[in-house]
Amino acid sequence: MKRPYNTLLPILFCLSAAPAYAQTTIGGGACTSSSLDGNYEFMLNGRQVAPSGTVSKVLQAVGTAAFDGLNKVTLTMTANTVGASQSFGAPLVYSGTYSLQSNCSGSISITGGDTGTFTLEAYDQGKAFAVIGSDATYAFNGSGNIQPATCPTTVSGIHEFSANGSTLSGTSVTGVLDVAGVLQFDGQGNVTANWTQISNLTTATVAATGTYTVNSTCLASATLTDASSNKYAVSFSIYTTAPAFAFAVTSPQLLFDGFGAAAQVTTTSGCDAATLNGTFELNLSGRLAPGGVTSKILVANGAATFDGHSKVTFNLTANSVNGSQAFGTPLAYSGSYTLQSNCQGSISITSGDAATFLVVAYSIDTTTQQARAFTLVGTDAVYAYSGGGNIQPAACAASTLSGAWPFSATANSLSGSTNTGVVDIAGVLQFDGQGNVTGAWTQASNTATTNISATGTYSVTPACLGSVTLTDTAGSKYVGSVSVFGTASQTFVLVAANPQLILSGTARVAFVNPGQAIGNLESYLPDQTPAGSVFVLFGSLLASKVGQPTTVPLPTTLLTTTVTVNGEPAPLFYVDPNQIDAQMPEDIKPGVATVVVKNGSAVSNAVAVMIPAAGTPGIATYGNNRAVVVNPDGSVNSPTTPAKVGDTLVVYFTGGGPVNASGPLVTGAPTPGGFSPVSGPNSITVSGVIATSTYIGLTPGSIGLYQADFVVPKVGAGDHPLVITISGQASNNPLIAISN
Repeated sequence: MKRPYNTLLPILFCLSAAPAYAQTTIGGGACTSSSLDGNYEFMLNGRQVAPSGTVSKVLQAVGTAAFDGLNKVTLTMTANTVGASQSFGAPLVYSGTYSLQSNCSGSISITGGDTGTFTLEAYDQGKAFAVIGSDATYAFNGSGNIQPATCPTTVSGIHEFSANGSTLSGTSVTGVLDVAGVLQFDGQGNVTANWTQISNLTTATVAATGTYTVNSTCLASATLTDASSNKYAVSFSIYTTAPAFAFAVTSPQLLFDGFGAAAQVTTTSGCDAATLNGTFELNLSGRLAPGGVTSKILVANGAATFDGHSKVTFNLTANSVNGSQAFGTPLAYSGSYTLQSNCQGSISITSGDAATFLVVAYSIDTTTQQARAFTLVGTDAVYAYSGGGNIQPAACAASTLSGAWPFSATANSLSGSTNTGVVDIAGVLQFDGQGNVTGAWTQASNTATTNISATGTYSVTPACLGSVTLTDTAGSKYVGSVSVFGTASQTFVLVAANPQLILSGTARVAFVNPGQAIGNLESYLPDQTPAGSVFVLFGSLLASKVGQPTTVPLPTTLLTTTVTVNGEPAPLFYVDPNQIDAQMPEDIKPGVATVVVKNGSAVSNAVAVMIPAAGTPGIATYGNNRAVVVNPDGSVNSPTTPAKVGDTLVVYFTGGGPVNASGPLVTGAPTPGGFSPVSGPNSITVSGVIATSTYIGLTPGSIGLYQADFVVPKVGAGDHPLVITISGQASNNPLIAISN
């Protein structure tokens, strides 16, 4: 049974709208104080650095940040400090007010428990934040992530961790410290730890055992004792149920803090070399700091490629200060790696350098058994290194970076080739998706702060590596490189330098990557619109009012709105100020494509979408997640008009992918008559029971609409989820009603 596309328009286009903002924008959003609301894990670092570069005072604290969604904030922490004396495990409570501007940048003013001011950056739709600032004693940097509504009652399995800190002699800081390793929790209060710590070019391994407790507020603690009877106190603040956590560790000889995440939640399966397989973003920092004064610095980013067997290569762009300044230097290292069952292993670099690293794999996919991330520490003849990487997207383009990206970084100020101090940076980079970027950030060094504004250009390669050049209002130029990662290309690491500054940091989208605002019309899932299918696009000021076509072929301009995909106009079904429904042109090739909206003379940001090569079905829905299914009598299936076992039904969907067409497929024109079945392997299930299908393909006379004709299998009366699978990609699972 065939139904023309226009009979479904009232259902297909009755979609929710997005909020409006100040210019024609794909995706986007606007922050307010309510963007930060609830309890967040919080880690805070403070330090005081003498003009010589010596660190004289250190604070490391872990706990929670409570934002009330209006303007009040409370920071509750367990702090470790080293100054005139050592103080481990001291409670700190700071309170004050906060505000956020529309670009997700704002401030915190602490007036209770201390007096201090922070620059505040919110990102990921208010699920996380970063701060820099100062009080009368310390220059601070910190960050937080929203905590789960229900905290885990215990922790089990193997968890990687990485951290930075200081070695101590009494109340003096004697060196910088980089740490990476694993914590293995038994779920019953016992924990074992194995880590490697590096101070300058000295490497030590530590094995320790102890006990831990977890409380209902997402906080935990542990006490560890190593083979030399050294004791370590550990404070945790949990921010995912897996869990992932921030933590701080102290003993009279050291203190360090960092982050940990589940490598394996259970201990029944183990890692091996195949756990690391593919190309990962890589961020690598090197330093030499005899006596605690940093004298040699390297910051680099790029990509690490593991072959899943034993070979690894690093391709990096590096900035270094090592007797002289060298910015933008390409580095290529290669060697071998191994991985033990506890996900901890080693990398031996033998080409391009001679270096040894401890590596820990984590965030292991339960289906593929492959890691999505790793961390490392190590040394060569010059530097002590720390770093890590995350699996990269399949492909990128300049339009992958689009919209507002809050960022934070640590830096060193320079005078020629001499390090003169430590700098913390926080701000926002705004990308137009077409190679232009503006930036505004705050730089804090001890208690002095400077506000910087800059403009420039950027590029991103298909391999998700790129470059950025910025010039501030004083004429200072910053040149850097970026490496993009995340399942939605939502994060990148940045290293940059000029003769006065060398920095390394991380940027994250303020809301979601704008490319995620373009999706399959029915499932709303991003990156699931093959050529010829129908997509929905959300944003602001996309059109002057509601507009719909009255003729076919579909127009590529409605009112004054046009949409282009790789520069090619897309046929339009519907436009309004917040939403557009359009057809992906038939000749768009699989891979990264760039989408731009023009409303009159206003041009939106450009955004990147992935065009799949195969079907990515999204079943049309109405009401409370009910499938658009037509019964044999022509009625729409519902609880009051159910179907019976053995009935032949028709379900409509989008994103079916390539077909064996009955005639030429013309963008914007109706599908030719006859059958045009999908070319990929396919199936239909009702409550998981395979249904016999008589046709799955384009609906004749429609534009970009697909249908599946199927026979209801033997299932009981009631509501049942319906799923279409094409080329291994399952659809959403709306309900159909069956009566017997």
